[in-house]
Amino acid sequence: MSPHFFPYSHLKFRSGIPVIAVSGHHIQLLDPATGTVLFSTLNSPPNVQESLKRSGPIRCAVLDNSNTHLATLADDKKLKVWKLDGLELLHERELPKRPTSATFTADGQTIVAADKFGDVFSYSLHPTPGTEPQGSASGSSLQNDGTPSGEGDTGNGATPVAETSSKKRKSKKPKIHENPPAPRNSLASHVSTSNGTLVLGHTSLLACFLLTPDNKYIITADRDEHIRVSWYPQGYCIESFCLGHTQFVSAIHIPSDRPDTLISGGGDAELKVWNWLTGKQKLDIPILDSVKPYILVKVKPYKRSAFTSASKESADRSTEGAEDQEFVQAIDADESQTVLAVQKIRTLSNHLLFTVTGGSALFSVPFPDDTTTNHSVYPIDFGKPVLDFTIAPDQRIWVTLDSNWTEDGVGPPEGKAIQLVELSDDGKLLNVSSTSSSPVLEALQKKCLVEASVEELSKLEFYASLKSLPKNTGEYDGDEEDSGSVTPRATGIPTNIKTNTRKHLQGTGGGKKEQGKLKSQKAVAEKKRKLGDQSLDRDDDMNLHSDNLDASNAGQLRSGDLLVKDDVEGDPMLS
Repeated sequence: MSPHFFPYSHLKFRSGIPVIAVSGHHIQLLDPATGTVLFSTLNSPPNVQESLKRSGPIRCAVLDNSNTHLATLADDKKLKVWKLDGLELLHERELPKRPTSATFTADGQTIVAADKFGDVFSYSLHPTPGTEPQGSASGSSLQNDGTPSGEGDTGNGATPVAETSSKKRKSKKPKIHENPPAPRNSLASHVSTSNGTLVLGHTSLLACFLLTPDNKYIITADRDEHIRVSWYPQGYCIESFCLGHTQFVSAIHIPSDRPDTLISGGGDAELKVWNWLTGKQKLDIPILDSVKPYILVKVKPYKRSAFTSASKESADRSTEGAEDQEFVQAIDADESQTVLAVQKIRTLSNHLLFTVTGGSALFSVPFPDDTTTNHSVYPIDFGKPVLDFTIAPDQRIWVTLDSNWTEDGVGPPEGKAIQLVELSDDGKLLNVSSTSSSPVLEALQKKCLVEASVEELSKLEFYASLKSLPKNTGEYDGDEEDSGSVTPRATGIPTNIKTNTRKHLQGTGGGKKEQGKLKSQKAVAEKKRKLGDQSLDRDDDMNLHSDNLDASNAGQLRSGDLLVKDDVEGDPMLS
């Protein structure tokens, strides 16, 4: 059985410093001239290696502008800061929630990190001496006699009075919360550990953010289609909104030669170009038709079945209902859909470069302007999902691939883990991996590979965002399918996700949610009509019954009158 290796999730190229390669939970520094491994966490002290293994795969790695410090984020909610010279772990701090991304400020003295709860905090490069996060070991220090500090001491030097009762009162230890709730007057959704300072917050999952080149603004994008431009560090001052997306926003980028322009992408069928300071949208770049054929990773989104909805109304199920439930769930289990999620956007030589999550290609498109009408997207296919790409100082593009990916899960590695690409003058991408004599490329392809088990590879979850970012409405369309009123599907987007593309294709009938609302309204109106008819029937019955009673009473009275008259006439005493 051939061995498995961690794929490279991040590569960093900068002039004058070693090449930084991240694979799994390990970091390696390579000499750019010879490809020699200068430093590696594989050679770190045992305690550092154990900490890295517990942390899980590194999700984010950022370098400061001075090329001095490297900050990494993993699944253990800890921010690790490394000294690049010697790859020395300086310190690690616990963050309140799992972070999604981070960056350094221009001076390199502050680290800004965003988490999945929509909050952005800033942390000083080096923690303040004497500050410990809540729940740390220092909070439960022991005295010389082995008792916890604070017990057996009244605070004024006097000894405590002995208990006279036979039953000793149990001391109540303060309960320590891993993530204590935020005070009611707090603007953050949770308490920040490690003395973090709240910059801003969203009410949705924060997918990505960046600081503008002058560090005066912070641009954040979330799962709810919002792009917000705020002051930094006064995040409570909002400068503008870039509104126009109908799906989540997962990638944003400001070109270095166009600092007033923002390019954004996510689940929509196009990239959008903005003037981010004013919030004005300049134009759209359609990409869906060009990208969809290269999306290899399919997802199985949540879809509520008809039986699940009915189960809320009745607890008892018949055998026929159980069979229907199994049938519906089997359909959902076998149904895989293609989700578009832009992963990364960069610019090179007046061209946009971008990748999509789970896609096997790198794409280029001419940078648009007011006079450009050419939005041709040029792909270069690698056959395996692209994990990341970076542009080296020599303008060559380094692409990392998930060589272990198969349709059935994790398999033996196939092909090369790194590909080297060049951008031609006409905007097309050329693979020069086989013709390049780069010692770094050769080292990354062979001697820098880190072995991994199948279990470790299955925990990487490179494509989890394909399930977490789209909004699943949980709609069930079985009745619509039976009635023949199924709305057409949009290419590349799950049917249970609302998008502007589907809206155009649906026509005047609206989407499934709108049809469901209309259906519910009709059902309510029909129920009211039936209740009204029943009420009228009851009124008619009451009126008829009343008429019968009146007629019967009247008849009895008339009959009584006749009897009385006859009696009067026939009785000589009365007459």
